[in-house]
Amino acid sequence: MRAYFLSDLHLGAYPETEQASVPRLMAFLDHVVRTGGQLFIVGDLLDFWFEYSTVVPRRPFQLLARLKRMVDEGCEVTYIAGNHDYWMGDFLAREVGVHPVRDAIETTLGGRRFFISHGDGIATTNRRGYRAFKGFLHSRVVVTSFRWLHPDLGLRLADVVSKLSRRRSSRNSNGPNLTGFAERKAAEGFDFIVLGHLHRPKIFEAGGATCLLVGDWIDNFTYGLYTDGRLTLERWSEAEGAADVGTDTGADAGRNVSGETAPGLTSPLRATGKSSP
Repeated sequence: MRAYFLSDLHLGAYPETEQASVPRLMAFLDHVVRTGGQLFIVGDLLDFWFEYSTVVPRRPFQLLARLKRMVDEGCEVTYIAGNHDYWMGDFLAREVGVHPVRDAIETTLGGRRFFISHGDGIATTNRRGYRAFKGFLHSRVVVTSFRWLHPDLGLRLADVVSKLSRRRSSRNSNGPNLTGFAERKAAEGFDFIVLGHLHRPKIFEAGGATCLLVGDWIDNFTYGLYTDGRLTLERWSEAEGAADVGTDTGADAGRNVSGETAPGLTSPLRATGKSSP
């Protein structure tokens, strides 16, 4: 079996670069279908999502239509909510056909146990306060109040809030030490831990389990691939629309295909040649 893990495109946040990044993503989604893979979206594919009763936001239409076609072509798609696209209702399940999940999921793939989460509740030093704040945002009062706003006004307000959130995240760019978290999950019997949110692709071993930080599709264009009992970190090639680099924790890790350390990575890429479809 093949399973792909994708996160943090933040569609709508960076219009100046999306003219190039969105077609690149579409080529990747074609590859997922062509290889018979299962797709896990690990949060924040959209910079903001809110389900109105009769209105669908215009921005993600092309992407949602492509996800719908993937499902129609037999691809199973699971969408785990992030901290930017957490206001999910039943539209994604009913009209698009994906499986929306609000929180972390625990699942078995190819006989191995996976813990998959966007990671925003994990990547904070004040987890209790964050959970309380997230619960408040999910409350009926907040959702109902926001729904009464005209969509144009609501989306503009969401843009402002998203920008503030990104600025706050950039000030805390060092992020948490996730080794302890991964070790605890390994002790619970998980073989693989998959997280998004931090925008920093990395893969490491902890307590006998493999922890993957998926990265993003803003600067890094990285994704996770699970096949034949092995989880790797891959980069999608812009030039040829093919996966051209793999990452693991081996001793020869550290170079990309050009012979230079890959930009923006805390865990460097190792050249492995083209992936076969």
